[in-house]
Amino acid sequence: MGMDGTLAALSALGPYFAVDRYEPDKDWRPLSALLAPGPLESRVEHTSRALGLEGSADDVRVAASTVALGLFSQLVSPVLGATATATTPPAITLDSMWWRAAASGPWALAVDRLGGSDTLGTALTGAVAPLVERFAEGFSLSRTVLWGNAASAVFGSVAALHRAGAERTSQAAVLALDALRREPLLGHGEIVDRHFVRTSCCLYYRVPGGGYCGDCVLAQP
Repeated sequence: MGMDGTLAALSALGPYFAVDRYEPDKDWRPLSALLAPGPLESRVEHTSRALGLEGSADDVRVAASTVALGLFSQLVSPVLGATATATTPPAITLDSMWWRAAASGPWALAVDRLGGSDTLGTALTGAVAPLVERFAEGFSLSRTVLWGNAASAVFGSVAALHRAGAERTSQAAVLALDALRREPLLGHGEIVDRHFVRTSCCLYYRVPGGGYCGDCVLAQP
């Protein structure tokens, strides 16, 4: 299956799996541009307003964690989705992905090529890791929280594949479990009664009416 077929198969799984084919366009910017001041600050500010937060330093951290969790989900889900659909996953790195502004909802992302074999590991180390540092340094967020968000994104993707009825969800689950046993996700979650539980909290409970996520360590008995 070529790139167009792969991307169509991923899009059918849901918005967090969807990526476009990159074509030279003035609106697309390399993913690495998110490491510079500006784009993430704008997104965090927008998210803070949308969540009804008041703009304190703590509120900024809550909004930034929410943005990070969503973005990380979009970076790992295409790899797991490709595993579940028996297609070649897109290459998820800072220099192979592109983004453009979206008013709300998931980021608009594009890729310029398909990837190789260990693409979940590549996505985590080549795209998520530098963004973890960017969120940590730019918004005073704990790296433990951020890597917990990444682990949550991985297993949230598997859950979404299960809900979508993807035929090879079990293979994607194996990939997720293997990633949890290795750096950089090692120690950021565990399987309890066949369900993923993270060892940190994404801070969403601080959003008015937010409550705890299903995999949150604070929600466990």
